[in-house]
Amino acid sequence: MFQNDGNGQSPNWCSSERQAVKVIRNNTNQCPAIKNHTSVHYKNQIFIFGGYDSKKNHNDIHIYKDGNWTKCKANGKIPESRNGHTATVVDNKMYVIGGWLGSGIYASRDVYVLDLDCLNWTLVNTMGEVPGPCNMHSADQIGQLIFIFRGGDGKDYLNDLHSFNTKTNMWKLVQTAENQRPPPRANHSSAVWQNKLLIFGGWDGSKRLNDLHCYDVTTNKWCELKPIQSPSARAGMCMTTIENKIYLFGGSGPQTTCFGDLQCYDPIKNAWTTIELQDDEQFDKARAGHSMTAIGNLIYIFGGSCGSYYFKDYFIIDTDPPPNISVTDFNNISLNQYFRAFFNSPKYSDIIFVVEDKHLYAHKIVLSRYEMFKKMFEWEYKNQQQKVYINDCSNQIFEQLLYFIYAGDLQCDQFQQSVEFYRQFLQLADYYLIPDLKSLCEKQLSLLIDNTTFPKIKLYAEQMNANQLLKFCEWYESHNN
Repeated sequence: MFQNDGNGQSPNWCSSERQAVKVIRNNTNQCPAIKNHTSVHYKNQIFIFGGYDSKKNHNDIHIYKDGNWTKCKANGKIPESRNGHTATVVDNKMYVIGGWLGSGIYASRDVYVLDLDCLNWTLVNTMGEVPGPCNMHSADQIGQLIFIFRGGDGKDYLNDLHSFNTKTNMWKLVQTAENQRPPPRANHSSAVWQNKLLIFGGWDGSKRLNDLHCYDVTTNKWCELKPIQSPSARAGMCMTTIENKIYLFGGSGPQTTCFGDLQCYDPIKNAWTTIELQDDEQFDKARAGHSMTAIGNLIYIFGGSCGSYYFKDYFIIDTDPPPNISVTDFNNISLNQYFRAFFNSPKYSDIIFVVEDKHLYAHKIVLSRYEMFKKMFEWEYKNQQQKVYINDCSNQIFEQLLYFIYAGDLQCDQFQQSVEFYRQFLQLADYYLIPDLKSLCEKQLSLLIDNTTFPKIKLYAEQMNANQLLKFCEWYESHNN
């Protein structure tokens, strides 16, 4: 049986392609240590409501914005403290449905609305085919409708689907063929993609699940999607949709095992992929009962628990980080230390470069590891030439080029570290086919990109076949329109 160490991934994944995303962790005393709460996005803010802290339920509202937390006091008909509820934003209102109140046999069936602009609560007088109590259910918005896959009611595990019209406050039981519905479950996760509601996993009262079902609003039909492989069976995970991908994080497995993996489902390919989480600080990500909220390409994970431990932290997953520019390393430290002493030295020199009337001594055996110089020397040997005249760059730049070949780095001060400085080296590296210097210039130029320098750096990347830099420029352009 798979046992998670807190930072591992689920062993089941169907794609050999292992993508990578960036993870940034934040610790704060203001972050509530709760699970089974909800979090929603509105106007670049995240509203967290309710949850359980191992001792009691809550009905507090915490607002997160740009790394800062605020605990807010709301007015109106404030909901009772609860956990296992859902929260869905339609226009400027957050609809809180159901949840476990901590007393009685059944969960709540109420619908509360919070006006997110004035922080005023209202208990909605609903009409129509009102569903029974809802706990550990799921709620998803499609248009003006909120679809509830009811899950549990506090006593039984269910699989009925309901829609709530936020314009009319009218409930409707969604009638579908009985044999098409997903099996009963609770503590599952859900997401919406192109008017389709997807339901994954959960707990059916005896075992955890990892099946995936889809309800198509346009055809009013359920179907089971059957990817070749799926994430490990689990409950208490979260899903969210970003563009055409559905991301799933965390959850609980058997015997208090928790997962700390990020899975990605491609509904077009009907395929799951495990995403590698890259972070500067190793920390325990494995958890269940957390919340997961997407803003653009960023996913915010708040709270949750693993066993008896409740997390008082949050972290951000960047699903579209800037492409990594890898610097090719052809250098050997001890070898470069030896060659450095022969830089521009007449000792053992067998080739002289003449640049702007300045003589630069070099050694063919050192330079010939690069293909362009190797071909140059072969041609010179046939013509018995000992001097090579360089006419297309300054002696300072060419001298730096030779220094890099001998020493493995550049002699440049802060003033020289400019776009123009690295442009000249990128041009030389491209011409002389020096991949390690070229990748270094690509890396340095990517660090110098801003709205002012972007147009010319992108042009340099195109002109000099700097594919890594061009890919980075395309990413920058897509994120700064």
